[in-house]
Amino acid sequence: MPRYVAVKKGFFKEEGLDVRLVSTGGDEKTFTAVITGNAQFGVSDPTFTAIARERGQGGKVVAGIVRGVPFWVVTFKKEIGKINSAEQFKGRRIATYTAPSTSFAVMKKVLQNNGKPVDAKIIQGAFGTLLALLKANHADMALEIEPIVSIAVNEGAEIVYSPAKVLGDFAFTGLTVSDDYLKKNAADVQKAVNAINKAMRFIDKDFEGAVKIACSEFPEVKEPVVRVALKRLVAEGTIPKSVVLPESAWNNAISMRKDIGDLKSAGSFKENVDMRFADKAAAAK
Repeated sequence: MPRYVAVKKGFFKEEGLDVRLVSTGGDEKTFTAVITGNAQFGVSDPTFTAIARERGQGGKVVAGIVRGVPFWVVTFKKEIGKINSAEQFKGRRIATYTAPSTSFAVMKKVLQNNGKPVDAKIIQGAFGTLLALLKANHADMALEIEPIVSIAVNEGAEIVYSPAKVLGDFAFTGLTVSDDYLKKNAADVQKAVNAINKAMRFIDKDFEGAVKIACSEFPEVKEPVVRVALKRLVAEGTIPKSVVLPESAWNNAISMRKDIGDLKSAGSFKENVDMRFADKAAAAK
């Protein structure tokens, strides 16, 4: 939402940037586009900067965009009921987006259950297909994001679990750049971060205005469903009030990638995150 708002409200233009959004089809593909110079900025799981650095590809997270874990487990099977612990996933099939997506990583982490693995099966599917997997009984439940969560609930599904309670404050989505672009275009990086921060302030102060923008981005979704989805994201702090990404949130995200085997190095905050631009944007009036 901060990205959509920054475009629709003209905050990028105010900063002197002409921005075009390009979908890559996955977090790892987005960071690859940034590293190869096919995109100047990436909006994706920020931990891919650390994963790429292990392969000799340098980049930095320059702003936080989504905090916490904005996934909820939904199901159409009423008999499942609320899930209060990872053990209750035993024997179930949970649909997620394909690996190495954050969706897959989060569910894998939950099922590891602090060293006591749960015997459950992850069913991988492309974005936009998980509800169909549920309806076809190819999965018992799905780990989904908004507005798909609210769409599912509107169709009769129930929210039975939130991994946010397990993972806590979490660097979920960040604005990333390559080390080379950052070195040569620091002024433009500051402009982009400023625009995102303005968008966050807009969402915080003008909920109705944010709903209108969300409806324009998701015209296939009914306005009441969009409203519920956005309200959930704001209420749970998933859409933060500033672009500053705390080191603790970064460390939690990195810890998950280490636990599931995606990352072997330290993935340090200092090496992979540069908050100079975010601090300046947040301090501006």
